[in-house]
This record gives sequence, C-alpha cells and structure tokens, in this order.
Amino acid sequence: MGLTIFVGLGAALRAEGDEEAVEQLEGEFEVVNDLLESFGLPPHQEPYELDAQNIVSLDLYGYSGLHQLRRVAAHLALGEELPPPGDAEAAQDPALQDYYRLFDDNMLEGKAGSMRFQHLIIHSDAEGFYLPAEFDEVLVAEPSLEVPGDTVGSSPRLLEECLELARALELPDGLDPESEEVLQAADGGGEGEAGAGWRRYGVESHTCLALIRACRASVETGAAVVFS
Repeated sequence: MGLTIFVGLGAALRAEGDEEAVEQLEGEFEVVNDLLESFGLPPHQEPYELDAQNIVSLDLYGYSGLHQLRRVAAHLALGEELPPPGDAEAAQDPALQDYYRLFDDNMLEGKAGSMRFQHLIIHSDAEGFYLPAEFDEVLVAEPSLEVPGDTVGSSPRLLEECLELARALELPDGLDPESEEVLQAADGGGEGEAGAGWRRYGVESHTCLALIRACRASVETGAAVVFS
C-alpha cells in the first residue's frame, strides 16, 4: 500500500461524476473549518471546478518515503548534520522520536511555533489536509472534532520547509519528481550511496520534489493538498 497526494481532489471527483465522494469530501472540509474557527482562522473554500492541468495526483514511495524525508528534517531541526540515507526503519530513527517528544513538550508550554519542519513532521502519514493558508503552527485537533489525520498543515509553510530540505539535499532547480532520473534514484537505479548529492538520497529527494509540486499547485489553485 502506498501514499498518494492530491491537489484538486474535489474537482477531479466532480469531473468523474462521483457525487457521493464529493459529498464525503465536503463533509470532511466542514469539520476542518470547525477546527479553523476554533483557532480564529477563516474557513477554507475548496474549489470544485478546476482545469485538468491544475489537478495533481502523485504517488509517493509508500509511507516509508515520507518517514525518510521526515527523518532528514528531524536531524536538521535538532541541530545535527545531514544523516546518511534512510531505509524502511526511518520512522523509528532516534532523532525523529526525539523531535516528536520535544514537540509535545513545547506544545504544553506554548512554544511549538518555533520548531522547524513541523508542517512536514507533525502530520498524519496516511490521511489529512494541507490548506493554502498561512499559519505558523500545525493545527492539532481535539479528538472530539474527528478531523481526518488529527492535524491540519499549511501548504505555503510546507513548501518553505521542503525548499529548505531541497537545498540541504542539493536538489537542482526544476527537477521533475516523475522524471526517469528521479525515479531511478528512488528505485536504487541511480548512483546510490556511491554517488554524490541528491542521488544518494533517492527516496528522500523524490518525496521532497513531489511535496514541492503539490504545495505549489495548492498555492496557485487554492485547493488543499490531500493525503490518501
């Protein structure tokens, strides 16, 4: 099972004539808007009419791919150097676990807004939304609200975080996450650990590039990034 990220999911579902799925998505955004209201933020208005070229659907390298990029971010956020490339056990990395504990402590003290890469790291890896709105801290929902994924992130802030990670990974400008060279690197068909720069971090690079594309589309169209 893999992770797919969408921008313009509602528009895609409406174009397909799947009104039942559209209604379900509308209900989820109603719950998200309740969360936004609780933080004093304006509601999100999801567009349900978009040109096909503005609808984005990208497959990541499973949930592990997201964890591998989060692991890199956690090391940098904690003041450490860029770690070696990750693997399927990235979610258990000590630096990533330390980050989660530190975030929880800072939340209790009202200091979570100062933590780097939180929109990437503090979010469900299986479902949920990033909205094209500016807010510093990830929005953590009370369980009673039943927000998909329990958190909501900002796509402009996630974009900033991923661009910073792209620089750390030495990713050239303009790389396409679906290009052959990126997919080969992610599959281990690139230079691998013997290579230099971004090819050494094939999965992390593919994940970072995919999130950058999705966030840019979100900001341009006003549609949410949806994890599914």
